[in-house]
Amino acid sequence: MGGGELSWIGKGSVDQQRQRNLMLKKLLTEILLRDDGILLLLGPRGTGEEGELKRFFMDWKTREQFLLEAAAQCQEIGLYDKSVEIHKRVGAFAKALETVNKCLSDAIYAILHGRLDGDSRVASLVQTGNEILETFRYSPDASLQEKEIITEQQTVLRQLEAILSIHKLARAGKYADAVREITRIPFLPLNPRTPDVTMDANLSPLVLQCVPDLLKAALNCVENISDTDGTLRAFRTKIANFVANNMNRSWPQDLYEKVARSI
Repeated sequence: MGGGELSWIGKGSVDQQRQRNLMLKKLLTEILLRDDGILLLLGPRGTGEEGELKRFFMDWKTREQFLLEAAAQCQEIGLYDKSVEIHKRVGAFAKALETVNKCLSDAIYAILHGRLDGDSRVASLVQTGNEILETFRYSPDASLQEKEIITEQQTVLRQLEAILSIHKLARAGKYADAVREITRIPFLPLNPRTPDVTMDANLSPLVLQCVPDLLKAALNCVENISDTDGTLRAFRTKIANFVANNMNRSWPQDLYEKVARSI
Protein backbone atom coordinates (compact mmCIF):
# COMPACT_ATOMS: atom_id res chain seq x y z
CA MET A 1 0.00 0.00 0.00
CA GLY A 2 3.01 2.33 -0.26
CA GLY A 3 4.23 4.67 2.42
CA GLY A 4 0.96 6.36 3.23
CA GLU A 5 -0.08 9.99 2.93
CA LEU A 6 3.32 11.52 3.72
CA SER A 7 5.03 9.69 0.87
CA TRP A 8 2.50 11.14 -1.57
CA ILE A 9 2.78 14.77 -0.43
CA GLY A 10 6.47 15.39 -1.00
CA LYS A 11 7.73 18.56 -2.59
CA GLY A 12 6.62 20.18 -5.79
CA SER A 13 4.32 22.81 -7.19
CA VAL A 14 0.66 23.10 -6.28
CA ASP A 15 -0.25 21.61 -9.64
CA GLN A 16 2.09 18.65 -9.13
CA GLN A 17 0.64 17.99 -5.70
CA ARG A 18 -2.87 18.19 -7.14
CA GLN A 19 -1.95 15.67 -9.83
CA ARG A 20 -0.48 13.33 -7.20
CA ASN A 21 -3.63 13.62 -5.12
CA LEU A 22 -5.83 12.80 -8.11
CA MET A 23 -3.66 9.80 -8.93
CA LEU A 24 -3.85 8.61 -5.33
CA LYS A 25 -7.63 8.90 -5.31
CA LYS A 26 -7.87 7.02 -8.59
CA LEU A 27 -5.70 4.17 -7.33
CA LEU A 28 -7.55 3.92 -4.03
CA THR A 29 -10.91 3.99 -5.80
CA GLU A 30 -9.83 1.12 -8.05
CA ILE A 31 -8.83 -0.88 -4.97
CA LEU A 32 -12.09 -0.02 -3.23
CA LEU A 33 -14.14 -1.30 -6.17
CA ARG A 34 -12.43 -4.69 -6.17
CA ASP A 35 -13.66 -7.70 -4.25
CA ASP A 36 -12.82 -7.23 -0.56
CA GLY A 37 -11.66 -3.69 -1.36
CA ILE A 38 -13.97 -2.18 1.25
CA LEU A 39 -12.68 -4.53 3.93
CA LEU A 40 -9.06 -3.78 3.00
CA LEU A 41 -9.35 0.00 2.94
CA LEU A 42 -12.03 0.58 5.57
CA GLY A 43 -11.65 -2.38 7.87
CA PRO A 44 -14.57 -4.24 9.45
CA ARG A 45 -16.35 -1.02 10.44
CA GLY A 46 -16.15 2.75 10.14
CA THR A 47 -14.62 4.91 7.42
CA GLY A 48 -11.08 3.63 7.44
CA GLU A 49 -9.96 4.06 11.03
CA GLU A 50 -9.36 0.30 11.16
CA GLY A 51 -8.22 -0.11 7.56
CA GLU A 52 -5.53 1.06 5.18
CA LEU A 53 -7.36 4.21 4.08
CA LYS A 54 -6.33 6.13 7.19
CA ARG A 55 -2.69 5.89 6.11
CA PHE A 56 -3.49 7.92 3.01
CA PHE A 57 -6.23 10.24 4.26
CA MET A 58 -5.54 10.99 7.90
CA ASP A 59 -8.28 13.60 8.19
CA TRP A 60 -11.81 12.21 8.68
CA LYS A 61 -13.46 14.82 6.46
CA THR A 62 -11.05 14.02 3.63
CA ARG A 63 -11.84 10.32 3.96
CA GLU A 64 -15.56 11.06 4.00
CA GLN A 65 -15.37 13.16 0.83
CA PHE A 66 -13.31 10.50 -0.92
CA LEU A 67 -15.80 7.78 0.05
CA LEU A 68 -18.80 9.82 -1.07
CA GLU A 69 -17.15 10.34 -4.45
CA ALA A 70 -16.35 6.63 -4.66
CA ALA A 71 -19.94 5.73 -3.78
CA ALA A 72 -21.19 8.01 -6.54
CA GLN A 73 -18.88 6.25 -8.98
CA CYS A 74 -20.24 2.89 -7.83
CA GLN A 75 -23.73 4.16 -8.62
CA GLU A 76 -22.69 5.23 -12.09
CA ILE A 77 -21.26 1.83 -13.02
CA GLY A 78 -24.00 -0.22 -11.39
CA LEU A 79 -22.15 -1.45 -8.29
CA TYR A 80 -25.15 -0.68 -6.12
CA ASP A 81 -24.31 -3.03 -3.26
CA LYS A 82 -20.91 -1.37 -2.82
CA SER A 83 -22.53 2.05 -3.02
CA VAL A 84 -24.96 1.10 -0.26
CA GLU A 85 -22.19 -0.25 1.97
CA ILE A 86 -20.02 2.84 1.51
CA HIS A 87 -22.91 5.21 2.19
CA LYS A 88 -23.73 3.25 5.33
CA ARG A 89 -20.10 3.53 6.48
CA VAL A 90 -20.11 7.33 6.20
CA GLY A 91 -23.54 7.66 7.80
CA ALA A 92 -25.36 8.67 4.61
CA PHE A 93 -28.27 6.39 5.48
CA ALA A 94 -30.87 8.22 3.40
CA LYS A 95 -28.80 7.80 0.25
CA ALA A 96 -28.15 4.15 1.08
CA LEU A 97 -31.86 3.48 1.55
CA GLU A 98 -32.71 5.36 -1.64
CA THR A 99 -30.34 3.06 -3.55
CA VAL A 100 -31.86 -0.03 -1.92
CA ASN A 101 -35.33 1.14 -2.96
CA LYS A 102 -34.19 1.69 -6.54
CA CYS A 103 -32.70 -1.80 -6.67
CA LEU A 104 -35.83 -3.30 -5.12
CA SER A 105 -38.13 -1.56 -7.61
CA ASP A 106 -35.94 -2.69 -10.52
CA ALA A 107 -35.78 -6.24 -9.14
CA ILE A 108 -39.57 -6.48 -8.83
CA TYR A 109 -39.94 -5.27 -12.40
CA ALA A 110 -37.27 -7.67 -13.66
CA ILE A 111 -38.80 -10.70 -11.93
CA LEU A 112 -42.23 -9.98 -13.39
CA HIS A 113 -40.77 -9.59 -16.87
CA GLY A 114 -38.70 -12.76 -16.72
CA ARG A 115 -35.34 -11.03 -16.46
CA LEU A 116 -34.43 -12.08 -12.95
CA ASP A 117 -35.06 -15.33 -11.16
CA GLY A 118 -34.43 -14.56 -7.56
CA ASP A 119 -36.81 -14.10 -4.68
CA SER A 120 -33.65 -14.23 -2.57
CA ARG A 121 -32.47 -11.00 -4.20
CA VAL A 122 -35.58 -9.03 -3.27
CA ALA A 123 -35.61 -10.58 0.20
CA SER A 124 -32.00 -9.51 0.67
CA LEU A 125 -32.81 -5.95 -0.43
CA VAL A 126 -35.74 -5.70 1.97
CA GLN A 127 -33.54 -6.98 4.78
CA THR A 128 -30.82 -4.46 3.92
CA GLY A 129 -33.38 -1.66 3.91
CA ASN A 130 -34.66 -2.66 7.33
CA GLU A 131 -31.11 -2.89 8.67
CA ILE A 132 -30.40 0.65 7.45
CA LEU A 133 -33.51 1.92 9.21
CA GLU A 134 -32.56 0.12 12.41
CA THR A 135 -29.02 1.53 12.32
CA PHE A 136 -30.33 5.02 11.61
CA ARG A 137 -32.51 4.88 14.72
CA TYR A 138 -29.36 4.86 16.84
CA SER A 139 -27.52 7.51 14.85
CA PRO A 140 -27.08 10.55 17.13
CA ASP A 141 -25.85 13.00 14.50
CA ALA A 142 -28.70 12.86 11.97
CA SER A 143 -29.91 16.24 10.74
CA LEU A 144 -33.58 17.17 10.44
CA GLN A 145 -33.27 17.02 6.65
CA GLU A 146 -31.75 13.53 6.84
CA LYS A 147 -34.60 12.39 9.09
CA GLU A 148 -37.20 13.73 6.65
CA ILE A 149 -35.58 11.97 3.69
CA ILE A 150 -35.28 8.74 5.66
CA THR A 151 -38.99 8.94 6.48
CA GLU A 152 -39.81 9.40 2.80
CA GLN A 153 -37.61 6.48 1.77
CA GLN A 154 -39.05 4.29 4.53
CA THR A 155 -42.50 4.95 3.07
CA VAL A 156 -41.25 3.92 -0.37
CA LEU A 157 -39.74 0.74 1.06
CA ARG A 158 -43.01 -0.22 2.75
CA GLN A 159 -44.98 0.49 -0.43
CA LEU A 160 -42.65 -1.70 -2.48
CA GLU A 161 -42.93 -4.43 0.16
CA ALA A 162 -46.72 -4.28 -0.12
CA ILE A 163 -46.54 -4.60 -3.91
CA LEU A 164 -44.11 -7.50 -3.61
CA SER A 165 -46.32 -9.35 -1.14
CA ILE A 166 -49.32 -9.04 -3.49
CA HIS A 167 -47.37 -10.50 -6.39
CA LYS A 168 -46.28 -13.38 -4.17
CA LEU A 169 -49.90 -14.12 -3.30
CA ALA A 170 -50.91 -14.00 -6.96
CA ARG A 171 -48.05 -16.27 -8.01
CA ALA A 172 -49.03 -18.73 -5.29
CA GLY A 173 -52.57 -18.90 -6.64
CA LYS A 174 -54.07 -17.08 -3.66
CA TYR A 175 -56.09 -14.82 -5.94
CA ALA A 176 -58.76 -13.74 -3.47
CA ASP A 177 -56.14 -12.81 -0.88
CA ALA A 178 -54.20 -10.83 -3.49
CA VAL A 179 -57.29 -8.86 -4.54
CA ARG A 180 -58.16 -8.19 -0.91
CA GLU A 181 -54.68 -6.79 -0.26
CA ILE A 182 -54.79 -4.64 -3.40
CA THR A 183 -58.00 -2.97 -2.24
CA ARG A 184 -56.32 -2.20 1.08
CA ILE A 185 -53.31 -0.42 -0.41
CA PRO A 186 -53.52 3.15 0.91
CA PHE A 187 -51.47 4.71 -1.89
CA LEU A 188 -53.67 3.40 -4.75
CA PRO A 189 -57.43 4.22 -4.86
CA LEU A 190 -58.66 0.77 -5.92
CA ASN A 191 -61.18 -0.07 -3.21
CA PRO A 192 -64.55 -0.41 -5.02
CA ARG A 193 -66.37 0.71 -1.88
CA THR A 194 -64.72 4.14 -1.86
CA PRO A 195 -65.25 7.10 -4.21
CA ASP A 196 -62.92 7.58 -7.16
CA VAL A 197 -60.01 9.82 -6.22
CA THR A 198 -56.81 10.75 -7.99
CA MET A 199 -53.59 8.93 -7.29
CA ASP A 200 -51.20 10.49 -4.80
CA ALA A 201 -49.24 13.09 -6.76
CA ASN A 202 -46.23 12.54 -4.50
CA LEU A 203 -46.00 8.82 -5.18
CA SER A 204 -42.37 7.88 -5.80
CA PRO A 205 -41.34 7.05 -9.39
CA LEU A 206 -39.91 3.82 -7.96
CA VAL A 207 -43.42 2.81 -6.89
CA LEU A 208 -45.06 4.17 -10.03
CA GLN A 209 -42.84 1.88 -12.09
CA CYS A 210 -44.52 -1.09 -10.41
CA VAL A 211 -48.13 0.08 -10.79
CA PRO A 212 -48.88 -1.23 -14.33
CA ASP A 213 -47.76 -4.76 -13.45
CA LEU A 214 -49.74 -4.58 -10.21
CA LEU A 215 -52.89 -3.65 -12.14
CA LYS A 216 -52.34 -6.49 -14.61
CA ALA A 217 -51.85 -8.89 -11.71
CA ALA A 218 -55.09 -7.64 -10.17
CA LEU A 219 -57.02 -8.31 -13.37
CA ASN A 220 -55.43 -11.76 -13.69
CA CYS A 221 -56.56 -12.57 -10.17
CA VAL A 222 -60.11 -11.43 -10.88
CA GLU A 223 -60.26 -13.74 -13.88
CA ASN A 224 -59.66 -16.68 -11.54
CA ILE A 225 -62.32 -15.82 -8.94
CA SER A 226 -66.08 -16.30 -9.13
CA ASP A 227 -67.99 -13.05 -8.80
CA THR A 228 -70.91 -14.03 -6.57
CA ASP A 229 -72.13 -10.58 -5.55
CA GLY A 230 -70.89 -8.14 -8.18
CA THR A 231 -67.96 -6.97 -6.07
CA LEU A 232 -65.37 -8.10 -8.60
CA ARG A 233 -67.19 -6.35 -11.42
CA ALA A 234 -67.06 -3.16 -9.36
CA PHE A 235 -63.36 -3.80 -8.78
CA ARG A 236 -62.72 -4.17 -12.53
CA THR A 237 -64.61 -0.94 -13.15
CA LYS A 238 -62.52 0.75 -10.48
CA ILE A 239 -59.33 -0.33 -12.23
CA ALA A 240 -60.66 0.77 -15.63
CA ASN A 241 -61.54 4.23 -14.28
CA PHE A 242 -58.19 4.48 -12.56
CA VAL A 243 -56.32 3.66 -15.77
CA ALA A 244 -58.50 6.07 -17.77
CA ASN A 245 -57.73 8.85 -15.30
CA ASN A 246 -54.00 8.22 -15.74
CA MET A 247 -53.77 8.00 -19.53
CA ASN A 248 -51.19 10.79 -19.44
CA ARG A 249 -48.69 8.37 -17.88
CA SER A 250 -48.33 6.38 -21.11
CA TRP A 251 -48.44 3.00 -19.43
CA PRO A 252 -47.71 -0.18 -21.45
CA GLN A 253 -50.12 -0.94 -24.27
CA ASP A 254 -50.81 -4.45 -22.98
CA LEU A 255 -52.28 -2.94 -19.80
CA TYR A 256 -54.77 -0.87 -21.81
CA GLU A 257 -55.68 -3.93 -23.86
CA LYS A 258 -56.18 -6.04 -20.75
CA VAL A 259 -58.40 -3.39 -19.17
CA ALA A 260 -60.47 -3.15 -22.36
CA ARG A 261 -61.01 -6.92 -22.41
CA SER A 262 -62.02 -6.95 -18.75
CA ILE A 263 -64.85 -4.43 -19.06
